[in-house]
Amino acid sequence: MKIIQVGVGKMGRAWLKAFAVTEDVELVGIVEPVAANREWAMAEYGLAPERCLDSLDAALETLEWDGTVIVTPPPSHRPLAERLLRAGKHVLIEKPLAATIDDARDLVAIAAETGQTLMVAQNYRYHDAFSTVRALVASGRIGQVRSVKIEFRKNASTIFSEGDFRYAMKHVLLVDMSIHHFDMIRALLGANAARVFAQTWHVPGGNFEFDAAASVLIAMDDGVVVSYTGNWAAYPPETSWNGAWEIIGERGRIVWAGGDLKEAEISVQERGQELERVPLEELAKGGQLGLLEAFAQAVAAGAQPETAAADNVESLGIVFAAVESAETGQVVTLG
Repeated sequence: MKIIQVGVGKMGRAWLKAFAVTEDVELVGIVEPVAANREWAMAEYGLAPERCLDSLDAALETLEWDGTVIVTPPPSHRPLAERLLRAGKHVLIEKPLAATIDDARDLVAIAAETGQTLMVAQNYRYHDAFSTVRALVASGRIGQVRSVKIEFRKNASTIFSEGDFRYAMKHVLLVDMSIHHFDMIRALLGANAARVFAQTWHVPGGNFEFDAAASVLIAMDDGVVVSYTGNWAAYPPETSWNGAWEIIGERGRIVWAGGDLKEAEISVQERGQELERVPLEELAKGGQLGLLEAFAQAVAAGAQPETAAADNVESLGIVFAAVESAETGQVVTLG
């Protein structure tokens, strides 16, 4: 399967690393408006100049390919994805799927109309730790889940350079980061959100123009209550990118803490017993590699991938319900 990548900024460079080692797809070109980024891609990965283009128009005129990975700021997602879908290209798009829920739903409809695969890069589903926790919940070891508590803490100023688009985004935590956690909640429980209440606040001394911290209460349609707190301008100690989780069931609890990837620490405690460390499952391919494999397999089979846009709209719905609740002070009902 031949792929081009649109966007070679900070996140885009991580995708290029994945293309360099995968055998599931072939990268045949990039689209990047910033000359310095194109030059970096040519120097770092040996891409020919005629395959490093400054516009999608140029790519459509000169290159032949099957699918596109979009790694650009959220406001560009709708126009880029729509253009590509209507041009007969399958699309794997970085989260969030779109900058508004209406745009996201429109893209799902366009994908169905054109018969193209539209998949969202919810890479956290393709991590060893999440796979381990998901299997524990599914095993029934702690019984039916009753509640979930998640805390996420990171200081973005140590991650993103000055001038990064995120610093000027409204509801940046919810839209650009919490989508990962909300998506994992849905996948873990096999349920959707019914009601959402949220409050956000500005963290003094940070680089963000708008609120970068939030507390969200989510009532799932299976009766589980989720309490989520996130802060993207946090003081130490920080959590992993996954956050720190406690999943309470009828007969015990699961604790997900520690670091990222192989450094995650997962434990289970059945009622009346000690906390027991659980070994991590080892996925053959995780992160972007897992996404690319799933994308290629879905296209080849003509099937919907696990993180298809049609499913992801439910995760994005939690995001925008939280945004609406934070702005209105009201509980937002979904469905």
